Amino acid sequence: MSWSQKETELNDPPKFIVAPPKEKLPSLITPKKNKSLLSEDFFNPEIDFENSENSILMYGESEEFLDPGKRYENKLNRKSEKDKNPNQFKTDQYLGDFRNNGKFVQIALRDHESPDGDLIKIMLNDREVVSRVLLQERFKTIALDLIVGFNKIDFVALNQGTSGPNTAEIRVFDDEGKLVGSNRWNLATGVKATYIIVKEN
Repeated sequence: MSWSQKETELNDPPKFIVAPPKEKLPSLITPKKNKSLLSEDFFNPEIDFENSENSILMYGESEEFLDPGKRYENKLNRKSEKDKNPNQFKTDQYLGDFRNNGKFVQIALRDHESPDGDLIKIMLNDREVVSRVLLQERFKTIALDLIVGFNKIDFVALNQGTSGPNTAEIRVFDDEGKLVGSNRWNLATGVKATYIIVKEN
């Protein structure tokens, strides 16, 4: 009798008591994040430039919202070297001008095609401020102090990478993080793209 009782106890399914967690565990759901100005495609006509939700500039999350397939799409859509007209990239490009009375501007740059080793240097009022920048898929940023009067910012193509021309997307933000300029360039070696910023006081 006692043997049968012992056998029954051994065959009963085990019971597990799970103690409630003492502290709140991290959620597996990705928290909602604010949009980054560097993640938006400002060359898409549907983009709203006055979107107040994009008032904060977050450089660390520059590529999180971009479609990774675009890199391969750009590569497939690029013309072969024999189909390109090299003369069309040998003219200096004027990117625009605007007034800004901030202390500085933030310049964000990246290769808008498939990264292929494009190099540039940055000049401010004909003075070299950055001797060499390698353009990559992610944005790189630099702050340039403004002087009262004209601030001529030149971006000079040092090469054309492995597949010309030298291509870049540029975004300019004021010292409060507001987007004030956005453009792209396609340049031959030695050619430059220029922004002019006028500071009145």
